[in-house]
Amino acid sequence: MMTVMPVAVRGPLAGLVMDRLVAWLAAEGYAQTMVPQILGVARGLSAWMDDQQLRLDGLSGGALEDFEAVYSPGVPGHVMVRARVPALRRFLVEAGYLRGVCSVRKRPRHPGRQLSLSVSAAAGQELDEWACWQREIRGISDGCIARRREWVAEFVDSLTRNDAVDWSGCDVAALNSFVSQRSLGFSPASCTLIVDALRSLMRWALITGRVERDLTGGILRTRASRVTLPRGLSLIQVEQLLAACNPRTMVTVRDRAVITVLWRLGLRAGETAGLLLDDLDWAAGRLSVVGKNQRRLTLPLPVDVGQALIAWLRARPTDAVDRALFVRLRPPIRRLTSAGISDIVKHRAHAAGLGVVHAHRLRHTAAMSVIATGGSLVEAQELLGHRSVASTRVYARTDLASLRTLTVAFGQVPR
Repeated sequence: MMTVMPVAVRGPLAGLVMDRLVAWLAAEGYAQTMVPQILGVARGLSAWMDDQQLRLDGLSGGALEDFEAVYSPGVPGHVMVRARVPALRRFLVEAGYLRGVCSVRKRPRHPGRQLSLSVSAAAGQELDEWACWQREIRGISDGCIARRREWVAEFVDSLTRNDAVDWSGCDVAALNSFVSQRSLGFSPASCTLIVDALRSLMRWALITGRVERDLTGGILRTRASRVTLPRGLSLIQVEQLLAACNPRTMVTVRDRAVITVLWRLGLRAGETAGLLLDDLDWAAGRLSVVGKNQRRLTLPLPVDVGQALIAWLRARPTDAVDRALFVRLRPPIRRLTSAGISDIVKHRAHAAGLGVVHAHRLRHTAAMSVIATGGSLVEAQELLGHRSVASTRVYARTDLASLRTLTVAFGQVPR
């Protein structure tokens, strides 16, 4: 039973702090020693909102960041603000008081080049309808939808006239001008993502009657050809990575299972994070995976993968809040995110002395292993879940032993 001493709370959060927040923290499994600290931060936020004359319906991600910037050094009554704000942010998002904000704020990928997400109400409504179309009609993942929104939010906002989005001012010249401005400082690969997001937006605008002509073909893209080969790990490096998961504890058993699934099945971090207990078919020896665009793939379950999963399932906490296969081991005990999967790989690679290794590199390792052991591109394609073998063809260039047999000896001319 969680007992919290009553403390006077002033401000717009007064009705939430000692009622819904306490119950939410208990349901999420937070330790009793941590609860008073989170409540202290909530009281501090409520008082700060009161001082700023900010109502609950006016709370935004930017306001939360302003509060964190002011109080993060720590003052009496605001203990460990920076460390406890993430829990408070998740509560506010899940309770519906903080909209348009991810429950977990990620570090900016490009410091100093953060994308502006502050848009007018009209633009925000258009972006929300576009997001709904992508999710329900196109089967796009929430993560991809959020990134696309970041890229093009400023463009939609620029079309706002008199509290409404005026699509009549949208033409090819305006689209390409936006791409040119938004692409400044970004890599060719990121520029391609900008164009893809903008083309998706314009397809939706055409289908919903917001524009009369298909403008997607007029949006120019930067050619981002692959100049480097995919970098995988050698089998020795994979063994070192797995060896870094010893001695056997609950954490290392989980991490070993995650790494085994990644490199043997070639899954993406997001696909691994999305695995459910119900996706395992032990009788048939198969694993069901939801890939890109919500495509469901069925993969065989190798013996070593099955053994690693069995070891993890025996250690997996029984009080997890959902049926996710891989879960956190600290409160809140819920599914691992794709970022959590990647962090496991990076942490174990650092412990093994392999430097920086991302989860996607294990996907490259799986594909390269298929080609190196005599497998065909079609087999690698089926493992990776590519729709076209053209996406898999790049891995043929990594099999140097086979490529050498095709080269002509120096000084000899083929007849």
